[in-house]
Amino acid sequence: AHQVSQDGEDNENPTQTADGKWIVYMSGNGKQPGLWKVHPDGTGGTCIVPGTNILLPDVSPDGQYVAYLHQANALEGTIRVARVEDGSAVPFTIPIQSSLNAAVTQGRTRWTPDGKHLVFTAMDAKGRFGVAIQDFVPGKDTRASRRILAGFDPDWITESLGLSPDGKHLVLSESERVFSVMVAEGTGIVPRRGAVR
Repeated sequence: AHQVSQDGEDNENPTQTADGKWIVYMSGNGKQPGLWKVHPDGTGGTCIVPGTNILLPDVSPDGQYVAYLHQANALEGTIRVARVEDGSAVPFTIPIQSSLNAAVTQGRTRWTPDGKHLVFTAMDAKGRFGVAIQDFVPGKDTRASRRILAGFDPDWITESLGLSPDGKHLVLSESERVFSVMVAEGTGIVPRRGAVR
């Protein structure tokens, strides 16, 4: 193991091009936030999409594009796409809605093996969370192609996902929606009634 990024602050969600040439990641450094790419040996670090609230990058199978979430606030975001080579914006977006009760960030994205679709975490009209799929066609509004794949259970919140290299298997990471009151006894803070100290 060796260190690749050197900006001294929060670096998250690395994703690598299939040829191994670039690692793309999110930087939370207040002086240079955004999406960065760097060679695996730590050289060539370049900010390709500057800005704050840019999260969850995922590189396309051909290494040409990176999908990411631009989070406007806790309730709204947009999945956007940029070119890995120079960071130029690709005319394609997917609006993402969330909820203050989610406790996780929606809009985590994975590419299908052919690079023609984006699979992503999202919230439906009933406020349930799961995974949807939508066609990726630069310059075209493909919202009509969106369909539900998995999740959207009222008792669970889909947090993350993984797609097998052949596209045949989808894995979900979910958290249980539980709001409970608990009693902890025997903490030693206050002796139990009748207990000898």
